Amino acid sequence: MRKSAILLSTVVAVLALASCGSTPATTGQSGAAPAPGAAKITIQDGFGPVELAGPATRVVSLEWTFTEELLALGVAPVGVADKALYNDWVTAGTRVAESTVDVGTRQEPNLETIASLKPDLIVGNADRLANNIESLKAIAPVVAFRWNDPAKAQLAAMKESFTSLGTAVGKNAEAAKTLAGLDATTASAKEKLSAVGGTFALAYPAGGAGAATVTIFAKASLASQILEEAGMTNAWTGNADSDGLSTVGVEALTSLPADVNFLYVSPSSDDTFLKLADNKVWTGLPFVKAAHTYKLDPTPWFYGGPTSAEQLLTQTVATLVK
Repeated sequence: MRKSAILLSTVVAVLALASCGSTPATTGQSGAAPAPGAAKITIQDGFGPVELAGPATRVVSLEWTFTEELLALGVAPVGVADKALYNDWVTAGTRVAESTVDVGTRQEPNLETIASLKPDLIVGNADRLANNIESLKAIAPVVAFRWNDPAKAQLAAMKESFTSLGTAVGKNAEAAKTLAGLDATTASAKEKLSAVGGTFALAYPAGGAGAATVTIFAKASLASQILEEAGMTNAWTGNADSDGLSTVGVEALTSLPADVNFLYVSPSSDDTFLKLADNKVWTGLPFVKAAHTYKLDPTPWFYGGPTSAEQLLTQTVATLVK
C-alpha cells in the first residue's frame, strides 16, 4: 500500500473479493450502466471531486485497505490487487473469495485484466495510482484516497474515506453501523485498558529476523491513534517519517519509560525479539526485565480499515488485561 507497507513486507517475508454482474455501459468507458433513476454521487478523493452515475456495483480494489473495507460493507469486489497475499497479511474480517479475479500487484496493476472485468469503479491509494490514474480513468471512474494527508490525522482520514467508500457503493447505513461498532469496541477497550499501565510502544522488526533494528509506530501513525483513542499513551517520541514510522536501533529503546507496555509483532517461527536474548542493550531495558513485552498474534494489519482497527484493539486488550 504505502511505503510503510513495503517496510512491513520484511516481517511478512519471514512470517511467512465476484459481485453480481450488470449490463455493460454503452458509453466510452467499460463500467456497468447505472440502475434506472439512480442519483449521481460525488466523492471527494485525494485529487478532487469524482462524480459517479450511481452506486457502484462492480468494483476493482487496488489496495488492501479498500478490499478490507468493501468486504466489511458487504461488497465483494470483482477484482483485487495482490489477491494471493491478502488473506495472509490482512487477518481480520471476511476473506477474499477464490472466484475474485487477481488484477496484478498494488504497485503495477494489470490494466487489461481490469478492463476485462468491466468495473464501474476502481478504488485505490492516491500516491500509488498517481502515475497511471489517467489510464485507469479510461476504464472506469477512479476514486483514489490519500491516507497520509499531513493536514489530517490518519484515524480521521480512515474513517472519512470509509464513509465515502460506503457512499460510492450505496452502503451508507452499513458504513455507519461499522463505524459505530468500532466506536463501541474502542469504548470497551478504553474501560478495560484503564486497569493496566497506560503507556505503550508498538514495533516490528525492520531488518529481518535477528536484526537489532526495529520500526516503531509514532503518534502520527494510524495504529498509534487507534490505541490512543482507547485511552493509552504512545511513549515513543522519536522522529518519524511521513508514514508516522521510526526505524531505529535497539539502543534507541532506552528512551522508553520503564513501565511501558512494549507491544510487537514478529515471525512466529523466528521471533526477532526472542533472538535478542543475547543483546545486552535489549536485555538491560527495564520493561524487558519486568517481562512487559507482549507479542500480538495473529499480526494485525496496521494500515487497514475499521475491521483491522477493531482487531488491534481486541488483541491489545486480550494481551494486556488478565
